[in-house]
Amino acid sequence: MKRKQKIKRILVLDADMVSALTIARSLAARHFVVDVASAKAAPIAAYSNSVAAHFQYPDPLLNEEDFLAWLQEHIHHAPYALVIPVTERSLVPLAHARDRFQETCLAIADDDSLQLVLDKAATFSLAERIGVSTPQSLYISSIDELPALLPQLRFPVVVKPSHSVSGGAAGYSKRNVSYAIDEAELILQCKACLRHSSVILQSYFRGLGAGVELIAKQGEILYAFQHLRLHEVPLTGGGSSFRMSTELEPRLLDAATRLIREIRWTGVAMVEFKWNPATKEYCLMEINGRFWGSLPLAMAAGADFPAMQAELSLTGELGTYPPYRRGVYCRNLPSDVMWHEMVFRSRSDPITQVPSFGRVLKDLSKTFSLKHHFDTQSLSDPLPGLIEITRLITNYGRRLHDMLAEKMFTLSQRLLWRNGTVRERLRESKTVLFICYGNINRSALAQSLMTAQLPAASKLKVLSAGFHREEQRPADPRMVRVAAAQGVDLTRSRSRLVGDRLLAESDIIFVMERDHRKRLVALNPKVANKTFSLGACLTGPKRLHAEIADPYNKSETAYRACFHDIQRAVACVVRQLPPHHADH
Repeated sequence: MKRKQKIKRILVLDADMVSALTIARSLAARHFVVDVASAKAAPIAAYSNSVAAHFQYPDPLLNEEDFLAWLQEHIHHAPYALVIPVTERSLVPLAHARDRFQETCLAIADDDSLQLVLDKAATFSLAERIGVSTPQSLYISSIDELPALLPQLRFPVVVKPSHSVSGGAAGYSKRNVSYAIDEAELILQCKACLRHSSVILQSYFRGLGAGVELIAKQGEILYAFQHLRLHEVPLTGGGSSFRMSTELEPRLLDAATRLIREIRWTGVAMVEFKWNPATKEYCLMEINGRFWGSLPLAMAAGADFPAMQAELSLTGELGTYPPYRRGVYCRNLPSDVMWHEMVFRSRSDPITQVPSFGRVLKDLSKTFSLKHHFDTQSLSDPLPGLIEITRLITNYGRRLHDMLAEKMFTLSQRLLWRNGTVRERLRESKTVLFICYGNINRSALAQSLMTAQLPAASKLKVLSAGFHREEQRPADPRMVRVAAAQGVDLTRSRSRLVGDRLLAESDIIFVMERDHRKRLVALNPKVANKTFSLGACLTGPKRLHAEIADPYNKSETAYRACFHDIQRAVACVVRQLPPHHADH
């Protein structure tokens, strides 16, 4: 910790996060001058009347060095008593370069403590050693290690990156927790995650999300708070959109105390658990060594963690703070609207337990309680809440517009198939072109399937291409396997970039999505009358739109569904050809 300073100005980073807004409101109420900064041009915290100034910095996820250079220059011209990183996006690069900020107090734990928190594998290893309950955990750093571990796994499996944010000077990448319900999906998830970090495979523990939030000094907890997650986005588990403050559960507090003491933590943190109230069993999920997303609830309940952090960072001590109120609710409006949408769209499965309609209504009724609060909406600081609502309405308005446009596109394209327009165009064509984004799945498969169904003497030329700029890429190995199981060989397929010449020589073009057609018309407006949706020929109760979805990096089920959609659609195309199409 740095020496006490006279400057009363504090800089809060990651100002696009609601928790940054909460920190700004808290510190302004304590008579600090609060500036905020973010990689975003118009972050939510910038609209607060508690904020003196807002600044934009280079995105640390894209370039760490640019971000650090900006911060050094900014602090040189505007010294701060304290700089608070709110997420790993800024915390990780700052922690790696803290020697460049020796004259500035950073709200970051010591390196040794921080590494035990940022490295989830180290966190779980420590927890197991001191007797804190954890899910069964297996560790891999290469996909080649997975087959030997499969007999030890029971699905569903939780796939966690060992580091949520990983990278270096050129930038960082962020990877979230995912779930696999079978072996094929596990392989896909592991391959995607291993590109950024080693992987932790964990057994799935069914329970409620609970967090013990705290502030500590040299491993001794000075103040603790607990919340229970009532709604999580996504439904499988993630950030909370609706939660309540609860009594501190002794078993959870004991586990948090042992962990924090062992790592000698100083500062704020949240120890996250899955908790089964009926059996009193729990499992550690992770430790967040920073401010957390549900911070507005703690503030609403009277646990002023930002003020505590500022006092501890600037003085090295922490005074007495009043106990927090139990039974207080707090809701993140945009996330909770999304939660309700997911509930009405989803069905229960091995991972997701969709709440009953009665439970949904009961939770909604709490909005009218005097103990209910919103993360952003505040009468004393109204503009951020109004901006959030405006963005929410705009987002849903845009989605509604896109849905209507997609519906109109589907209807118009289906009409072109039904009224013979596609058939007539096909019968006049000498070259057929299939288009998708990458030309390694859908269009490559369509080309192969159609070519295989033409007579050897056919003069009809069948091509495929995509928008991905890298050419000569082989077909997606997952689609190669799915196709091979159906007797289709994609091993010789190589991707191609669509261009003016290819569009000009193609007599008819089939696309997989509405956006593909828009992009082609933007490249060359003359192709509008010869470009059609391939999926529009497919009908059925589940075919509500013309799109044939991209299976890339999805489950094997998605690849098989895509294969069968393309197979049926290509069969429709072939049926439109004249009986003697070999004479073309």
